Amino acid sequence: RWARWLTVGSLIVFVLLSLGAVSRLLVQPFETASPPLDSARIHGLPRQGAMIVVLSGGRRLGAIEYPGGETLGAPSLERSRYGARLAKMTGLPLGVSGGKPDGGNLSEAALMKDFIETELKQPVAMVEDQSFDTRQNAQYMLARLVPLKIHTIILVTDVLHMPRASRTFEALGAKVIPAPMDFRATAPLSVLDFLPSAGGLRLSAYVFHELIGEVWYRARRAIS
Repeated sequence: RWARWLTVGSLIVFVLLSLGAVSRLLVQPFETASPPLDSARIHGLPRQGAMIVVLSGGRRLGAIEYPGGETLGAPSLERSRYGARLAKMTGLPLGVSGGKPDGGNLSEAALMKDFIETELKQPVAMVEDQSFDTRQNAQYMLARLVPLKIHTIILVTDVLHMPRASRTFEALGAKVIPAPMDFRATAPLSVLDFLPSAGGLRLSAYVFHELIGEVWYRARRAIS
């Protein structure tokens, strides 16, 4: 009997998490905690001792239509585009961070730099291409920025990733101004959002990935 209830309960939870309407509810607290930069805040950003830092969000291997067979995944492309937009609006230098956590030939940061400079026509001032995760993003990027007397980071990443990313940079002494993007909760609902979908399940999985990651980072800081 318990096995049947567990099976039925698991199936119900699985279906609920695959609904776009439910996944957006899970995202909403993240978006409330990290609102987007409005025009006034963008124009009020510091002009000295600051840099826009874009964290990579993955790439696609086996992309044989591109030289080298690698290209940026959608999250990295969107973050790069938003980071370049902020750089154009503010005149602040732009840095990118991301290594090769899944192997390959080119780092995610190198691919981002090429995309931003070649297609978006925005110079990239700093490339950090050795990090494998968010903690290393912060460690390796700040190791380069602190000697240049850059202590304020305008941090660009997904709104779901922002709480963990910003706290990681702040734990290492940086002043972080969050510049979140990829908001979902306020988009209009449609009939399809009440039907199971792979997209809804991916978004729900992303939420739980960040929650688990935050617990893990807090545990590591407590132990150390």
